[in-house]
Amino acid sequence: MAKVISTRLSQDGLRYGAKAPGSPFLGSGNTRSCFLCGKHRQQAQLRSKRVLGRSEMVCAPACTDLA
Repeated sequence: MAKVISTRLSQDGLRYGAKAPGSPFLGSGNTRSCFLCGKHRQQAQLRSKRVLGRSEMVCAPACTDLA
């Protein structure tokens, strides 16, 4: 059975009062996501790696090193 979700509109018409304004991507906006960990990084923090026969962008040197 599906879970029933109810939303309430505030007086100014917004649904989400706790949502932070702005974009979650800081800086110049020139980011891409790592194929392995999914985090968005600047282009300089990524390198190309062959994965499943395709070139994918992954964290350089490793996902755990950048944290």
